[in-house]
Amino acid sequence: MNPASGRCAASAPDVAPEWFIYYQIAPPDLPRVQAAVVAFQQQLRQDWPGLQARLLLRPTAHEGRLTLMEIYRFGPSARPSQPANIASRLTPAIEQAARGIAPWLQGERHVEVFQPCAW
Repeated sequence: MNPASGRCAASAPDVAPEWFIYYQIAPPDLPRVQAAVVAFQQQLRQDWPGLQARLLLRPTAHEGRLTLMEIYRFGPSARPSQPANIASRLTPAIEQAARGIAPWLQGERHVEVFQPCAW
């Protein structure tokens, strides 16, 4: 990484970033949240061709809460036409899609966007 620019030496400008979004829920809410997330991720994949979406669960509870993580990325063969601008367009679309799980959140959703710099 080049510390002066904040960019990796191997970073490719035509590679879209990846999204990592994590949040906590109460254990009894897991089935409802999981169903809601799977549904809106399916819709996002339809709206954004080539988008890959996953839902992960931390294997152990923390302070009586479960931590879920959504991961979004575009596959190598499905690069968006303007990867530099994709974060400013997809991030709000993800947040809009996720509004339905707000009642179950135990705290806030943390959105992190990372640019690949090594393959």
